[in-house]
Amino acid sequence: MSVTVGYVLTLAIGALLLSGVVIAVGGVIDGQTQRTVESELSVAGQIAVANVESADRFARAAEADRPESEGTVNVVVEADLPSRVAGRGYRIEIDSETVLVRTDRPDVRVEIPHAATRNVTETTVRGGPIRISYTLADGNSGPGTIEVTER
Repeated sequence: MSVTVGYVLTLAIGALLLSGVVIAVGGVIDGQTQRTVESELSVAGQIAVANVESADRFARAAEADRPESEGTVNVVVEADLPSRVAGRGYRIEIDSETVLVRTDRPDVRVEIPHAATRNVTETTVRGGPIRISYTLADGNSGPGTIEVTER
C-alpha cells in the first residue's frame, strides 16, 4: 500500500470519527436546550399564575370593602416576565382554569392551573411584561373579569 493511500484512509477515518462526535454532541445540546426552555417556561408560567391569583385576591378584597355595590373597583397588577427564554420568544395563553406557556422552536408547552375565582378573559399575549387588570363598574353587583394584556 502506498503512502498516499494510507494518508487518504487516515483522513477518511478521522473525518468519519469527527462527524460522529459532532452528531452526538448536537443531540446532547438539543436535549439540554429543550430542558432549559422547559425550565424557564415553567418559571415564567408560575410567575404569571401567581400574579393572576394576586389580582383575584385583591379584587375579592376590594369587592368585600364596597358597601352595597357602590363605587367602581379597579385592580391592576403588573408582572415583569422575561421577554425571551433561552434566547427564544414565547407566548402566554390564559383561560379560566390554566396558564399555558409555549414556544414553537423547540415545541415546548408548560401548562399550570390557577385558582382564580373571578372570570378570566381567555387571551394570548407575547412573553414579557404583562398587566393583569380587574374592573367592576359602579352599581354592578356581579363579579367583574380579570384581563391580561401586554405592557
